[in-house]
Amino acid sequence: MSMVGFWREIRQDARDISIASDRLGKINNVFFLFPQGNGPRRSFTTFTDIKPNLRSRDLIVLGGVLREQAVAPDDVYDVTIVGSANQPRQATSGGAPTGGGACWLPPATGAVAATPLLELRAQGWGFENIEFTPHTSSAAIRLTRSGIVDTIDAGHAAFKNCYFAGNGGTGQIGIEDNGGCRSVVVEDSRFEGLGGGALLSLSTAAAIPLAWHVLRNRFQQNTHDIRMSLSYALIELNKFMTAGAGGHVVINDTFIAVQGGNNHILLNQFSNSEAEVAPATGFVGAASDTWMNYVNSQAALAFGQPA
Repeated sequence: MSMVGFWREIRQDARDISIASDRLGKINNVFFLFPQGNGPRRSFTTFTDIKPNLRSRDLIVLGGVLREQAVAPDDVYDVTIVGSANQPRQATSGGAPTGGGACWLPPATGAVAATPLLELRAQGWGFENIEFTPHTSSAAIRLTRSGIVDTIDAGHAAFKNCYFAGNGGTGQIGIEDNGGCRSVVVEDSRFEGLGGGALLSLSTAAAIPLAWHVLRNRFQQNTHDIRMSLSYALIELNKFMTAGAGGHVVINDTFIAVQGGNNHILLNQFSNSEAEVAPATGFVGAASDTWMNYVNSQAALAFGQPA
């Protein structure tokens, strides 16, 4: 998805739809999800209504404001959900949709705490150009992997140019790993005002999350930015913009257990001095990690483990 806008990359006629982007993979069926209407003919208004029709490699085009807590189907892979907006944003005023936008919010009434907007249970799902605001003590997206059932595994998910935002609620989380998914890509996205954390491990029951790639994201005003047990992850070129104490980058997460390592945390920019990149102010690394990052107290790169 280029930054010139969704509608520059999508072309539709009465018979078919084609995508100019080279990042969406092979497309089968195309579903339009327009909760307030005003979408193409045969559009849906809820994800739950689309769910029974989904097959692997389908595309969902989201327009407007979706208010739902849902679980994705098992054994349906490589589904892509794309927001039909030029910039991911919360397109509401006082909770009422303003028109345009592509955002996913909790139900206006009856939302359930500790329940994500969407729980994934199959591999390879992708999200682009969508704003998410989760419910209280809940995640926007939960990636679930079972240690017992092999087919329940939300690994290899991809998030590109998305916006995860809190609204002053308690314990809101951006992306939550539940069980230990591998090879997740989080790229060119924003995480802002999330009281529970931007990226968070809920459980490592099946495995330690392996080979995540967190690239060119902006982390701003979150209680925790990255708080995960990770192995062989690459965290590079991100902007960690909240200075002072807090859970900025916590690898080898003692919140779960002392586990993980062999990660590369490279060329990120921290709004902290070199002395502040330490466990006491919210930076923790595994002994086998490699850290090399920019800080605000010197021109040269800061090398070595947080200490």
